[in-house]
Amino acid sequence: MAKARRAGFAGLSVLLAGPIAACLMAFPASAQQSEPYRLNVSDKLVVRVVEWKASEALFEEWTALGGEYLVGPTGTTAFPFIGETESAGKTPSELADAVAKGLQESLGLITAPTVSVQIAQFGPIYVTGDVQSPGEYQYSPGLNVIKALSLAGGERRATDSTGRAEREVLTSSGQYDVLREQYLRLLVRRARLDAELAGASEIAVPDEIAQSEDAQALVAAEQAILEANSRQLNSQTGALQDQVALLDRELETFTQKRTTLERQLGLAEEQLANVRNLADEGLSLVSRVSSLESNVADFQGRLLDIDTAVLQARQDIGEADRERARLADVRVSELTAERQEVDGQIAELGFKLATQEGLVREAVAYSGIAAASGGQAVATYTYTIVRGGEEIPADTTSEVKAGDVVIARLQVSQ
Repeated sequence: MAKARRAGFAGLSVLLAGPIAACLMAFPASAQQSEPYRLNVSDKLVVRVVEWKASEALFEEWTALGGEYLVGPTGTTAFPFIGETESAGKTPSELADAVAKGLQESLGLITAPTVSVQIAQFGPIYVTGDVQSPGEYQYSPGLNVIKALSLAGGERRATDSTGRAEREVLTSSGQYDVLREQYLRLLVRRARLDAELAGASEIAVPDEIAQSEDAQALVAAEQAILEANSRQLNSQTGALQDQVALLDRELETFTQKRTTLERQLGLAEEQLANVRNLADEGLSLVSRVSSLESNVADFQGRLLDIDTAVLQARQDIGEADRERARLADVRVSELTAERQEVDGQIAELGFKLATQEGLVREAVAYSGIAAASGGQAVATYTYTIVRGGEEIPADTTSEVKAGDVVIARLQVSQ
């Protein structure tokens, strides 16, 4: 009991130390007194749920509820038992409290479990405009415009401006096409998983890809996987069915043998009784009685062997039936877990696609460099941050949040 209590207290110290250590590592010393980080779209979270068992003086972790989660494009996170939970705008501790309360209410618990929420990976930022390497970059707390520009290789020089708009449109469009193809592949993969879970032999083509030029090829590839998985499962279950059929035939044979032996045993016992009567009257030899008794014992032993074989065959049939059910349950479990993973990837890619589409529109709309005629050209830069669909004027010290799009524009004047 003392050992279990020490284990429980050790688990509590780790649980409490986790979020604190995460915050100290994530924020520099100068920022530890500032307002705590609030979750944003595309942040990846690690959640742990534990319950204190007072009767055993230890903590028990709910592994089925723990794991990695994603703050989706709507600012919510889907948790088991409590569903979509508002996450964006909350601190990790506030979200942990909301999850604990939701679990308590949905499961009817007397006390709420202890929930720990840590940030595994911050959502990305996007840097575009007149920079050396526009694109997606990893966010970290304390990021401002000048740091974001440095991630993108710094500002583009005025002499590099020729053809910038065209190159940026091509780059942004190419990245969008890559993300779009990944998104379509995931949609078809999810459709295949749904078909397998439903026991269907054909994939229902999602409406979102019905008009795509690559739809037929994507569906054909996943259909081939569906058929291969179906063949494999059918082969395994078919082998078990064949085994059961063979055992059933053996049982029929044993039944027939037993009927024959019972008849022979009856005749032998009747003959033995007659000979004993004769032996008692001195009309038969004692050796004859012994021989018949041996025959009766042999028939009884053979009946016992058949009964043992019948019992073993029935046990083998039960094991084969249980293995067949286990194969089906394991396959459903694997498909369900894979589908949950695909759902998360689809949500993440959906957000990236929306952002990349905005970058493409920005690149197309951006008219290039406006320079007056005559005199010496002077290059200046202006900065804006696109956040929640709103374009905000910024300078080099402006704070950047996860999910922001930082735009640098080069203006040349005389």
